[in-house]
Amino acid sequence: MTQARSIYIGVMCVAGLILAAFTLAWPQTLGGYMTPFAVMLIVSFLVDLALMRMAKEGEITPLSVETRFAGFFGGMVLYLVVTTMLGSAT
Repeated sequence: MTQARSIYIGVMCVAGLILAAFTLAWPQTLGGYMTPFAVMLIVSFLVDLALMRMAKEGEITPLSVETRFAGFFGGMVLYLVVTTMLGSAT
């Protein structure tokens, strides 16, 4: 059986890095209502939907709330670290 926890945390960390790169490349596009926090929530929701569908079919075990928090928090921390470290140089 596949570990849903590993998939979710990995995808959220990669999403945080991609969002940071996107924000550094085009800083004016994430203004207004579409904040990085909202983007990460949308990504989290979509990944969770896909994993819950797999859990329904019995391929994986469902995610716990702690795993969801860890994945979202990890992605946001990576986003903040990358944009803080690389954004100050520009």
